[in-house]
Amino acid sequence: MIFFNKFMPLVFAISCVPAAIPNTSKDPALDKKLLLEDYIYEQNIHTMQLYESRNIPDNSLLPAAIPLLQKIPLLLKFDDFAEQADNYYAKFIHCNANWTKSLLHDLDFLSQYNEFNINDYEYSFDTRTEYVHYTFELPRVKLPGNYVLLVYRNDPSDPILTRRFMVYDNKVKLQYGNQLIGLLSTAKLNQQIEFDINYYDFVIDNPLQSITVHIRQNQRWDNAILDLKPSFIKPNQNLIEYHHFKAENNFRGSNEFRFFDLRSLRFFGQNVDAVNILQNSVDAQIMDDFPRTHHAYSQVRDLNGGYLIQNQDTRSPEVSSEYVNVNFKLKTNPVGGSVYVVGWLNNWRKNIPMHYDSGKMAYTSNLRLKQGWYDYMYEVKGDTLESNFFEGNHFQTENEYEIFVYYKPITFSSDLLIGYSSFVVNNRD
Repeated sequence: MIFFNKFMPLVFAISCVPAAIPNTSKDPALDKKLLLEDYIYEQNIHTMQLYESRNIPDNSLLPAAIPLLQKIPLLLKFDDFAEQADNYYAKFIHCNANWTKSLLHDLDFLSQYNEFNINDYEYSFDTRTEYVHYTFELPRVKLPGNYVLLVYRNDPSDPILTRRFMVYDNKVKLQYGNQLIGLLSTAKLNQQIEFDINYYDFVIDNPLQSITVHIRQNQRWDNAILDLKPSFIKPNQNLIEYHHFKAENNFRGSNEFRFFDLRSLRFFGQNVDAVNILQNSVDAQIMDDFPRTHHAYSQVRDLNGGYLIQNQDTRSPEVSSEYVNVNFKLKTNPVGGSVYVVGWLNNWRKNIPMHYDSGKMAYTSNLRLKQGWYDYMYEVKGDTLESNFFEGNHFQTENEYEIFVYYKPITFSSDLLIGYSSFVVNNRD
């Protein structure tokens, strides 16, 4: 039984979630190259979250996006493994629909100076790892579109983390159906997203050139369908159709996520095999995992790849939760490619491959995670195998989808986010 209240937004909202720590000298983050994506640049920064700060259960699962005129802000949270607080600052970077930096000036999208001091922090207590927990409420912007939040130490050339978020101003209406089955050859594997854009209350010049559409699955950008072209435009009806016949709008259904429960160290939560509490650290072993490639679909409630920071042993989970060395083990024969643990627990990044232990006949990996409830999957990166080779694909899987509609006016130098919708297919709620 799952003990959380799952919230899935059906309203207009967007963006990104959690992150992992670069821990190899080969990681480009150590060169401090600015990336306009969700990224952590230093090994001491952990558990980055950005979400709409509604007063509802499990609000950290909400996408990091808000309507332009909404007063409820976005909230950034992260931990710094340090004994003392540091001087951190934040600024906004406005981006085009393709997440390149736009030509707009700061005053075009902000009403104040584009530098904000992050001075809301708390120190951890009764934990084996000392850390400082930071909170930052994002100020409002004046324009809809894509943004990157940059947190830095003393100068923007010294980035600590970057996080994408979106602000939308719905000028068009998105109408989507329940058409999940596309090509017969992939009908049992894929989910097809069909929809129309109705712009009867908004003037769009040359829709084919000025409109850009993206679709995301489970708030992840790494497998998003970008710049989807329309199947048909009906200017007399102010309608743009997206009903494709060659799988252009198809996602793999994938599978329900694996999960484990580390909300308590006093007893073993679901899918936790062992917990070893030492003087200066805590280790946990997740139950052995096995490939699900050829398994029949099984309905399981999950967080669609997300995680929740929770602690059943304390009333202050944000500052009194332990960081646990979580060990994963995937029992299988070696495959032709690198294998990774993925989810919002590491921002879907495939930085560090799992190690194959021939003695255990398993892939093994370790992540340092704050106490909570976590979703995850195993993915393969190679030339011959599909990425979710170990998980399987099912059209029955519950997945969250988001549709983004950007418009670039002839007289404007950037893309405006004029349409957004979020919905869940095979919703279990």
